[in-house]
Amino acid sequence: MNARHSRRGGIVRLVGALAFVSIALVGCGGDDDSTATDPVAGDTTSAPTASPTESATSEPTEVEEPKEPQCADVWVVDGKLPGGYQDCYDGDKRVKANGRYCEFGKPLVTYESRFWGVPGGVIHEVDGKLLDDAKYRDALLKCGG
Repeated sequence: MNARHSRRGGIVRLVGALAFVSIALVGCGGDDDSTATDPVAGDTTSAPTASPTESATSEPTEVEEPKEPQCADVWVVDGKLPGGYQDCYDGDKRVKANGRYCEFGKPLVTYESRFWGVPGGVIHEVDGKLLDDAKYRDALLKCGG
């Protein structure tokens, strides 16, 4: 029985020692960064840091350029509708060409129900409805569609 008692006492001491070591490690190894130490006086190895306002204003701000071509730049009265015209942008919104294919080989394109033209040709504007404009109706007749 002495050997058994001595083994049990050794196990109890070993478990107690392990518990003490684990408690000590938990107390030392936490992620708590709430305590800070003062830098050593005269320490010049650390670089100066910028204040939050300095770093926020020193970084360039990217401004997104508007997509091209803008419809307001394309659809200009008496201007020329670009050859191969397919779309333009109203801000960031893409506006597809609204038109019909004509028998003479070019589409007749309209924009905002008041502008019309053919790619490579002059841009026209109507005062009222497209179908009320004599020049637009004539273009439709020539279109054949």
